[in-house]
Amino acid sequence: MKLLFDIGHPAHFHLLKNLIIYLKKNHHKIIVTSRNKDVTNSLLRHSGIEFICISEPSNNIIGMVIELIKRDFRIFKLHKINNFDASIGSTMSIAHLTALFNVPSYNLGEDDDDVVSLSALITFPFSTKIINPKIMRYKKWKKKRVFYSSYHELAYLHPNNFTPDVNILSKYNLKTRQYIILRLSSLNAYHDISKKGINHDLWNKIKNLCNDYTIVVSKEDQPTHKLEPWDMHHVLAFAKMVISDSQTMSAEAAVLGVPAIRYNSFVGRISYLEELEHKYKLTYGFKPGYSDAMFDKIKRLMNQNNVHEKWQRRRSIMLADKVDLNDWMIQYFTTFLQY
Repeated sequence: MKLLFDIGHPAHFHLLKNLIIYLKKNHHKIIVTSRNKDVTNSLLRHSGIEFICISEPSNNIIGMVIELIKRDFRIFKLHKINNFDASIGSTMSIAHLTALFNVPSYNLGEDDDDVVSLSALITFPFSTKIINPKIMRYKKWKKKRVFYSSYHELAYLHPNNFTPDVNILSKYNLKTRQYIILRLSSLNAYHDISKKGINHDLWNKIKNLCNDYTIVVSKEDQPTHKLEPWDMHHVLAFAKMVISDSQTMSAEAAVLGVPAIRYNSFVGRISYLEELEHKYKLTYGFKPGYSDAMFDKIKRLMNQNNVHEKWQRRRSIMLADKVDLNDWMIQYFTTFLQY
């Protein structure tokens, strides 16, 4: 079959890469389109997955609308050439392909509908299927929903799919559990408007608080560190902790059994992160205005000697409850492709 994979974010690359490789090996024709967001294209190149970059991200609403129109047009044009049998991804454009050309679309998302309300409104009415974690909060399009017991991050960081390599640390002169990752999101997506994260003053206070550890700095959309993007998860797996205003990296740290501290306006609103925090106790979220509580938690984690062992036990409990999402997707889409 001829399948379109539309990848708009580095997290979508990680989510779908193993499925793409599997389907290619099973002789399906795969066309991958990308958005030049952060390190998305670099990751695709390094993986050996051929792709067509069809847009550049914008930081304002008008630019985002123009970009969406361009993406839609270019995907429609590719469909005219390739006659896709289905499309898979986490983007608006594959849903619009369904609306105009009746190409089945399978949209994967883990953010609650009310967190990404505009995206949901212009995507889900047209999507053929909406594929979500069971924990997710939603009200509409119930008949289109397909649920799994997992997280996006377990499509690529489940033990079946990823084994961290401690030898990677030597490339960056890092030592196991002797460094802390500070990750800053750009907060420039449409749903980030008016949202707050770690500002400059907090950034400096956190660095001063963590000065007994090597600090690995990562800023979205900026080449602020020397880590190769394909090494990031290996480095993440051996960190003392992650401090961030990013949803994705906080979840990645959590499913790897690394303590994650998250500070932003989305705390308390995203179901899968709430579950990782309150059910499995793998991550902590702090809303803007609660920086003192965050500093206290950071100090407590730094002063505990058995943190890694405790988090690995918690991770084991979480993994026992969840499925390998990549395996789940292979089973789901293989069944679909047989018909």
